[in-house]
Amino acid sequence: MNNYFSQREWDSQFFERKIFALELLTPEIKSNDWPINSLITTKASSTDYLSLNIINEHCFSFVEGELVFKKNIKETSIAFTSFEAHIANHDSIEELNCIVRNLYINSRFREPWFSAQERDSFYQKWVENAVLSKFDDCCLVIKNDDDISGFVTVRIQEEEATIGLIGVALPYQGQGLGKKLLALVESYCIAKKANVIKVATQTSNISAANLYSKNGFAIADISYWFYKQV
Repeated sequence: MNNYFSQREWDSQFFERKIFALELLTPEIKSNDWPINSLITTKASSTDYLSLNIINEHCFSFVEGELVFKKNIKETSIAFTSFEAHIANHDSIEELNCIVRNLYINSRFREPWFSAQERDSFYQKWVENAVLSKFDDCCLVIKNDDDISGFVTVRIQEEEATIGLIGVALPYQGQGLGKKLLALVESYCIAKKANVIKVATQTSNISAANLYSKNGFAIADISYWFYKQV
């Protein structure tokens, strides 16, 4: 494989097809350079007009926009003394999988490139890996009696926390659970000595963007995803 593309090994294995990322944006890519029978993905900043022009020249299809929000954690925030009741465990996975089903309709893993079933399976695997600390550090949950009403996955690296997935179960939507989940993350970050929280969402997910804006997050970056089926 040439230097233009890199195979996304995990994605290719999970979705059982060849998926590559276009790493080097250049108009010099020839027709025989493209990996055949593959899905090529690429992402460009909203201000990188040169790359956006090259992407258009190579006939990529626009998939989705991405907003990255950041928030500096204030010292006045209240940290919990224990998170034991909020840490999802292996017994939580089945219930979380049910919550995730059809939850993320605003996603770059969408038709015609990915089916709804593939999309749901991807996010269910993400949550499972978070519970097992295989990628994200943990999955935090809020419960109503014994039922999980909302969850959020978190990973902390070098004092910066990244929210992977955040979701509210359908029966509890519209009740302010999103705000409570963000407050839970903030308390968790204080306990873990992180001072910044970062989270990404799709430009089409207006409710998520509004949630972050109302809770002290500011837009730090805007980019766009593109696909090309070869």
